[in-house]
Order: sequence, then structure tokens, then C-alpha cells
Amino acid sequence: MPETEIKKQASQHMLKCLIFICVVRGITMVLTKYHLLDESLLHDKACSIAAVFSVFELVVLTTLWKWVATKHLDFLVTFHTASSSFRMLLVLIVLGIVCAVVGRDAMVPWVVAFMVNYFVLLILHSIFFVKMVQKLFK
Repeated sequence: MPETEIKKQASQHMLKCLIFICVVRGITMVLTKYHLLDESLLHDKACSIAAVFSVFELVVLTTLWKWVATKHLDFLVTFHTASSSFRMLLVLIVLGIVCAVVGRDAMVPWVVAFMVNYFVLLILHSIFFVKMVQKLFK
């Protein structure tokens, strides 16, 4: 697959993920604004920070994926495994920092917000990865 096609696919993936992050953020905003979810379960600050974190992680991992796919195709499977592990570790580190700042009793909204974004991106990244591996290793 040519390098331009890989970059195009990566850009499309980033756009899809950004749309999903915005949709998840919009849903959580509506749920919290109209009190359809209790604030002890989810609140705006946690959702906003989780969305910003997700965008940052998306941009970094997609940029790295483009580089690996164009320069080191044989490491692509290893990269996907390592990036998934790194993403989980990074979320745990951020939640640990949040726990130190807000206290253990106020952690539930933060964990819910981060896990929703984490699983949405995990599913989208995995689908993208499977499709791209099938195209790249034909």
C-alpha cells in the first residue's frame, strides 16, 4: 500500500475517532445538564478532561501508527499491542493523579468518564487496526 494511502487512512481514522469523542462528550453533557445521571456518577469536569485526554492520545498514537506503517511495517502488530498497553497504563497514571488531587471518595465520576472514552477508542482503534492489517499484508 502506498504511503499516501496509509496517511489518508490514518487521517480518516483520526476524523472518525474525533467525531466519536465529540458524540460521547455531547451525550454526557446532555445527561448531566438535564440531571438524567446523578452527579456522583458523572460530572462535566471529569468528562471534559477525559475527552481532552482522549484527543491527545488519539493524535499521538495515530501519528506514531502512520510512522510505523510507512517505515517499519514488520513491527505493526507489536506496535498495536504496545500502544494498547501504553494507553491503559497512561489512563491508570492519570486516574492515580486525579485520585491524589480529588480524593478517593470523589473518584467514581472520573473513572466512569475515562473508562467510557477508553473503551470507545479501544474499539475504534482495534477495528481500524484489523482493517489496515488486512489491507497491508495482502
